[in-house]
Amino acid sequence: MIAASSVRSLIPSPASVIRLFVGGLIGLMVWELWARVLTKAVLGYPLEPAGLIDAIAQHNFGLGVPYLLREALHYAVGIVGYPVFYYLVSRFVPRWPIVLDAIVFATFTVGVAMLMARGGFTPVHFIFYTAVLGLLASRFFNASSALADAITWGNFTWFNALGLMAPIGGLSFYLLGEGGELSYMSFVGHVIYGAVAVWWFERGELPMASSRERMDTSPARM
Repeated sequence: MIAASSVRSLIPSPASVIRLFVGGLIGLMVWELWARVLTKAVLGYPLEPAGLIDAIAQHNFGLGVPYLLREALHYAVGIVGYPVFYYLVSRFVPRWPIVLDAIVFATFTVGVAMLMARGGFTPVHFIFYTAVLGLLASRFFNASSALADAITWGNFTWFNALGLMAPIGGLSFYLLGEGGELSYMSFVGHVIYGAVAVWWFERGELPMASSRERMDTSPARM
């Protein structure tokens, strides 16, 4: 049987929940700076993840989503949705960083291979693919496992947005068919978002984890 203390350690405290959402908020604010300011400076136009929500609704149901509603959904996913999903995955999926890295590697490799088969592979895509593989491989020489795990979560949020949601919205797999530049900027932005959100949360959880460990190993009081 699972010890009661072990079960309790998997249920987030109110402080942990707040820290989880604050991490999502901080990560999302950094994302907004990257998406709306820096990406626009580089590409001439911003990243608009809320537009993906509209694309999904238009492609599947022929409906338009009002601007304020899709922006609200975008913020809800970034502040609440992804952080909650992270908590569930990181606490309940064994060896989750390896699993998620494998998903990103396999799906992006398939996407690049499909692009090559269609004759659309360019030097930009080669640089992009090399950058993604390099970041995935950084786990093997990263001195901080916590940072490596945070980067893994950022990679996975990119897969979820462009590897899953983009095709559902009628767009190309990982947006590779749109040239690769937009997908690359989205890749960097998602890695930064996920890494910042997870780092903030897990950094605050360390003292609590140490406290719980001391309580679990202390002699029982009569």
